[in-house]
Amino acid sequence: MNRILVVILVAFSFQTYAQEKVLLEKPSVDRRVELLSIVFRLAEKQEYSDKFLKPYVGSIEQYFGKYKNHELIQFTKSIMNEHGIAFDGPMWMALHLDDNLNLLVDVKDVWQHDPRWTKENVDKFIPLLKQFYKDTQFDEFFKDNADLYAEAVKRFTLLYEQVDLNWLYSFYGEKSSDLFLIKIGLGVWNNCYGVNVDFNNGTREVYAIMGVWSWDNAGLPVFSRIPDLPIVMHEFSHPFIDNLTEKNKEAFKESGEKIYSVVKDVMDAEAYPSWEVILDEALTHAATIKYMKDRNFAQSEIDNWMKWMKEGFGFFWMEELVAELESYDNQRDKYPTLESYMPKLAEAYKIWVENI
Repeated sequence: MNRILVVILVAFSFQTYAQEKVLLEKPSVDRRVELLSIVFRLAEKQEYSDKFLKPYVGSIEQYFGKYKNHELIQFTKSIMNEHGIAFDGPMWMALHLDDNLNLLVDVKDVWQHDPRWTKENVDKFIPLLKQFYKDTQFDEFFKDNADLYAEAVKRFTLLYEQVDLNWLYSFYGEKSSDLFLIKIGLGVWNNCYGVNVDFNNGTREVYAIMGVWSWDNAGLPVFSRIPDLPIVMHEFSHPFIDNLTEKNKEAFKESGEKIYSVVKDVMDAEAYPSWEVILDEALTHAATIKYMKDRNFAQSEIDNWMKWMKEGFGFFWMEELVAELESYDNQRDKYPTLESYMPKLAEAYKIWVENI
């Protein structure tokens, strides 16, 4: 073969690989995540106030205890009560800030993603946050805990190496230029959240904020294939699934409202406030179980996860939903993307709700 042609073909292959390469950054601890976690802990938000990781909790209480009456904390309490900012709400704010705690520019505004944050409360919150950061010398606290953060990252690395984002592209039938990032949230405790930052140029950063579910005798975080790997895939699935229900809203509306009337109490406790959110979350959880099946998790692990979804979260139709995703995956010649299967899924929901 002509040498010049070989060079051209090789260059083209590298270019194609670069365009299709899955972008997954190595895990890290983010000062914005820890800062907002600590602010909401001082404001006594329950899900940010656990006592896990006792050495870290002790450091926080010792260092920040005298700032519980700071103007920022008082304002945070007021907007928590007035606007219901909870669970993932603080994380949406954290990751829409730059390193100087200014709102990111050239992105979709945080209140467009999360209406609990309004322009008015953000305009007051950010100056107070900057003042709190300065008054507490937050940088010093973050530096003092550098060894803990490094150990957490080290312990998560083995899981990071097992994350298979190519499965996302294959299963959902969509390519993406999104940048995927894992943030270890030591102050998030035993919760996990997915946050997207959408840039005006059409690119997007997709975050899986991973809390800590277990710890060793020294109070240091412990991460394992179960539950952490499925949780990462759950959070990374959200960009592919979010708004699919919205695009087919009329088709799902009657079924969704009927399900919501049955599971409202338990779902409200999980901060799933509408039938649309519930159906999106159910589909994301079902896709996570499909991932576990496709990646040969032990049947006992899959069964336990299914039981957790049904009994712990209230998704009583989870087995039927997973079976429907299996049906979709077996008909990819007819349904190349999950989006193309949504009308079929809406019909399945109508059958399921007849048995409620």
